Amino acid sequence: MTTSERVNNKIEHLFKSIYVKVALLLMVISYFYNLPALKYNLTGGNELRLHDLVGFVILFIVYNNLKLFAVYINSKTYFKYLKIFVLWAGFSLILNAAFSIYKGRPLWFVQTCLYYYHLLAFFYTAVLMSMYLRKRSNYKYAASLILILAIAEAILVFSQHAGLVPFLWNDIYLESYGGFLSGALGPNKINLGMNMFFSFIFATGLLLQSQLKVNKILVISALLTSLATIGVSGSRTTYLALIIFVCYLFVVNTKKFIGLSILISVGVIVAFFLNLDLIENITTTIENRVVNKVSNPGVFTGESLDVGDLYEDLGAGRKQLSVRYFYYLIENPLIMPFGIGLNNRLLIQFSAHNIYLSLINELGLVGLFLYFKWLSNYLFLKFGRANSLRTVLQGLVLAMMVTLFFGEHLYIYRSLFTILGYFLLIVVMLIAPRYYFINAKSK
Repeated sequence: MTTSERVNNKIEHLFKSIYVKVALLLMVISYFYNLPALKYNLTGGNELRLHDLVGFVILFIVYNNLKLFAVYINSKTYFKYLKIFVLWAGFSLILNAAFSIYKGRPLWFVQTCLYYYHLLAFFYTAVLMSMYLRKRSNYKYAASLILILAIAEAILVFSQHAGLVPFLWNDIYLESYGGFLSGALGPNKINLGMNMFFSFIFATGLLLQSQLKVNKILVISALLTSLATIGVSGSRTTYLALIIFVCYLFVVNTKKFIGLSILISVGVIVAFFLNLDLIENITTTIENRVVNKVSNPGVFTGESLDVGDLYEDLGAGRKQLSVRYFYYLIENPLIMPFGIGLNNRLLIQFSAHNIYLSLINELGLVGLFLYFKWLSNYLFLKFGRANSLRTVLQGLVLAMMVTLFFGEHLYIYRSLFTILGYFLLIVVMLIAPRYYFINAKSK
C-alpha cells in the first residue's frame, strides 16, 4: 500500500466520526454567524462566538490525529508554507509576553493568545475541509452549504436595509460604527465586504468551471446577491479588490469576462425592472463612500488621475498612519529583522492599516517573507484542466496582495470576525477540484 493510499484510508476513517463532520459544519456556519454565542465578564462585557467554542473541538481532532495532519500538511505547499508562518508567529509570543509584563499589561498577552488560537483554529479548519474534499462526492455538499449561507447572509443584509431586521450588535458597536448594517458578520464595513467578495469569487469559479456539477440556480443566485451586497457594504477596500479581480479576469480570459458581464447585466436589468430599492441603496452608498469623497472629479471623467490625492481622499487617514509606521521602523532598525512579537503594538500604540508594515513590526522581515511566500504560492499551483478555477484563484490572491497595502484583513486583527478563516476556506474550495480533473501528482 502506498503512502497516498494509507493517508486516504486514515482520512476516510477520520470522517466516520460524526462529531468531526459536525465540528466542520459548525465552523463553516460560524464564518457567516459572528454574533456572540456566549457572554462572560473578564474585563467587562466579553463575548465568545461560535468559532471560539467549536475551535476547541477542531484542535482536539488535530491533537488526536497529529501524524495524519502533519503528513497531509507537508504534502501541500500552500498548507506547509502557512504552517511555517503560524509556527513563527507562535514563537514570537515569547516577545509579546516579555513586553506585556514589562509594560504592566499582562492581559495584552492573554488577548494575543486568543488571537493566536483563532489563527490555529482557522488554519486547521481549512486543512480538515481539504481532507473532507478528497472524496469528490463531498464537494457538492460543501459548495452548496457555502452558497446557501452566502445567500442567506445577503438576504439578511437586504432585510436590514428594508427596515425589516434591526441592528444586531450591541450599543458599543452601534456607537463605534454608526449602526452600519452588516447582517450577522460584524459591525465593520470590511467584514461584510470581504465576506461577500470571497463568496462572489467562489460563485464565479463554480460558474466558469463547467465540470463542477453544483446547482446553477444556487451559483447564480449567490453570485448576484453577493455582488449586490458588496455594493451596499460601503467597504472601499472591497471595491478595490473587486476592480482588481475584474480587470485580471478581463486580461486573462476576455471570453469568460464577457459572459460574466452579460449575466450580471441581466441581473441589474431585472432589478431595475422590478424597481428594487436595493439599486438605490447601492447607488447612494457608493456616492457617499466614494464619489463624494474624491476632491478631484476629473478622476471619474478620465481627465486626470493623481494616485496620491486619491489615496488621501479615500484612505480615511491610512496614508498618515502608514507614513508614521514607516518612519518608526526606520528609526528603530533593530526591530526589523525579527519584530517585537505577534500583535505587539504596545510600543507604537496604533495599527499601520498596512499588513506589510505591521508584519515587519511584529514578526520582522522573517515573518513578512514567510507570509508572502505562503500567499504568493497560490499563484503557481498547477490546475490541469481546471483552468477557470486557477484564473479565479489568481485574481483573488492578486486582489488581496494589493488591498493588503491598505488593510490587515488577512491577519489576526480581523480574526475576531473570521475574514481570514473564510478566505482559507474559499481557497481550499477553489483548489480541491484540481484533483478531480488531473491525475498528476499534487504539488
